[in-house]
Amino acid sequence: MRQTYQYDHYWNYAEMEEFLQKMAETYPSLMKLEVLSKTNEGRNIYGVTISEGLKEDRPAFYMDGCTHAGEISGSMACVYVIDTLLSSHEEEQVAKLLQNQVFYFIPRISPDGTEEYLKTPYSVRSINEIYPPKQKDGFQAEDINGDHKILMMRRKEPYGAWKKLDGSSFQMVRREADDTEGDFYGVYTEGLVPSFDGVSIPGMKYRYGMDFNRNFPVCWQPEGLQNGAGDYPLDHTETKTMADFIISHKNICAVLTMHTSGGVLFYPPGTMPEKKADAGDMKQYHTISRLADHKLNYPEFNLFDTFAEDEQHYDAGAFDDWCYLNRGIPALTMEIWNIEVQAGCEMEDLTNHEEDEKKEKEKRLKVEQWIRANAPEALMDWQVFEHPQLGEVEIGGIDHKFTAQNPPASFLAPELNKILDFTVRFARTLPSLRFSDVKVIKEADHVYRLETSLYNSGYLSTWLTNRAKQLKFDRPVTLRLDGCKVLSGDQEIAGLGGFAAVSSGYGYGSNISTYGENPAVKKLTWIISGNEGDTVEIIAEHEKTGPVTTTVVLP
Repeated sequence: MRQTYQYDHYWNYAEMEEFLQKMAETYPSLMKLEVLSKTNEGRNIYGVTISEGLKEDRPAFYMDGCTHAGEISGSMACVYVIDTLLSSHEEEQVAKLLQNQVFYFIPRISPDGTEEYLKTPYSVRSINEIYPPKQKDGFQAEDINGDHKILMMRRKEPYGAWKKLDGSSFQMVRREADDTEGDFYGVYTEGLVPSFDGVSIPGMKYRYGMDFNRNFPVCWQPEGLQNGAGDYPLDHTETKTMADFIISHKNICAVLTMHTSGGVLFYPPGTMPEKKADAGDMKQYHTISRLADHKLNYPEFNLFDTFAEDEQHYDAGAFDDWCYLNRGIPALTMEIWNIEVQAGCEMEDLTNHEEDEKKEKEKRLKVEQWIRANAPEALMDWQVFEHPQLGEVEIGGIDHKFTAQNPPASFLAPELNKILDFTVRFARTLPSLRFSDVKVIKEADHVYRLETSLYNSGYLSTWLTNRAKQLKFDRPVTLRLDGCKVLSGDQEIAGLGGFAAVSSGYGYGSNISTYGENPAVKKLTWIISGNEGDTVEIIAEHEKTGPVTTTVVLP
């Protein structure tokens, strides 16, 4: 699969907008570009639809980027997939995808926040507005030496908790419990202390603390209990746009929301341990996540088991939880890029929260060496600076934005290509209805028995998850016949399972594939009235898959 554009840097809003408009102009029968809403600063939040003939009555795959504004490689992944689908639309595997389903994208959810992230030294969680609006005095991150980066500061302090790592002019490590001799340091983010009393340095307050991924109406908690939550669920244009899009496109069968970093796939629920969640849904998540093993090699982790302290303290109001727990849609969060793995470190078990200081030292050294070899412009050795409040300090460190949080620009395209592979494989799991074995039996003059089978060839069922059934979102398949008079037969049937539901082993003896209560195929029979030579069209339709048709001529 090929691309038209180069992915050798991170695109600002104008570049992304130009790309989207150009691709929509170049491929008018494949891509539709919509302005879903406008931001506070007047930028467009774009929605993209891609399918053959722009038909949307098909199962849909949804992908987005920049829920967190600084995680811009997620936005680049979206435009990379858009570029590939359009530039490669004549290739067989892509052509089949575009014939059978539709792709939806919101490639940059927070264009305002991302512009601030790209064009200033500041980090931005989701949007460039001061949040919480009434912040207490605290340490403020600032570019005090004017190099357009916010790095780190260290200051000699006899009570400091850090010291220089032996054998390294750059790395700092924590003091041992019995360290009493030598130079010790306090380590801070580069910045200022607004109300400095000459001694105390209060904790840092995050300038842009609003977190769109805590603003969805699923177990939402207010700011006092959940940092970044907002005043109420969906109180920002950006998050409301996302929710409205999902709800209004009932054919969405799978969600992939792009974040950084860590090089992992996270799956819901984030509000309870996996062992308390539906076992069938968790099995589906595991099976789909393992598709990443082909090229991407991102391991999978459950959100709750990775991040939560207990069942009272978890990350509330997350988008992927809302998709799964409130809408019944399987949703995966991809955390792009892991610089430690790139540097030769082992991928850590994120569910093990015990710190190993020795391993941390080794990782920091390997990461430093990797950056010096592959992105030296992102590393600044310690340099003395006269701080306006703290006196003599040293400023140095690693440009976190484009080493740890996002790949260095020269590593962006290879990472995006691996993400493309998983995205396409995930998109192939969607349910797909088909007819087979159409038979017509003449029972009497002008009376016929019409028999066929309707099956779901996809991995996912038409109801997608057992959670959707609990939510009563398991819609029936509607049936109708055109070109004849129906005397008897079904007008609707229950949804059809996918091959995810197959229960069987592989071996000798009594093994047999069975779907239990969730069959993937259903035999259909009608008695109809018509005339010899009439063409009868059979239509089956489901909101997740759209209509499927077949025709037969009466003998």
